[in-house]
Formats: sequence, C-alpha cells, structure tokens
Amino acid sequence: MFDIGFWELSLVGLIALLVIGPEQLPGAIRTTAFWLRRARNVASTMRAEVERELALEEVKASLEQDIPLQELKSLEKELKQPLESSTDKISRNDNLS
Repeated sequence: MFDIGFWELSLVGLIALLVIGPEQLPGAIRTTAFWLRRARNVASTMRAEVERELALEEVKASLEQDIPLQELKSLEKELKQPLESSTDKISRNDNLS
C-alpha cells in the first residue's frame, strides 16, 4: 500500500523517539497499532458491505433480464391447462364405467 523502506521507517522511529521520549514510546506504538488495526477492520467491513450490495444489484439486474423466462412459465401454464382438463375428463369417464 505505502512504499516505505527501511530507512524511511528508521527515520520516523528516530523522530518519534526524540519527540515522545524513550519512556512513552512503547505506549505510543501500542496505541498507534490499536488504531491502525481498528481502521483496517472498519475498512474491510465497509468493503465487504459494498461488495455484498454490488452482488445484490447484479442479482436484481439478472432477475430483471429473466423476464422472458417468466413469459415461458406463463405459457407453460397456459399449455398445461387444456392437457390437465382433458386428463380430468378421461379419469372421470373411467370412474363412471
């Protein structure tokens, strides 16, 4: 993510040592690490939520494109109705005999 080499990190550490002092430096490092970890967790949570929303949008778009499938299903129902009614008539005639 950041292109920080050994010398840049050493310079930041030396400046932190001079500004904060050797007694308070470990606590400052722990606090900084805590907040960085927390920021990463928030960022990953947000990324996962955005990806989930995008996936839902893709599903919605694909469902909207499946309108011809809905039309085929309704056509299938229309075609099955005469077949079912003729099957019912045949079964009733068999029961009467």
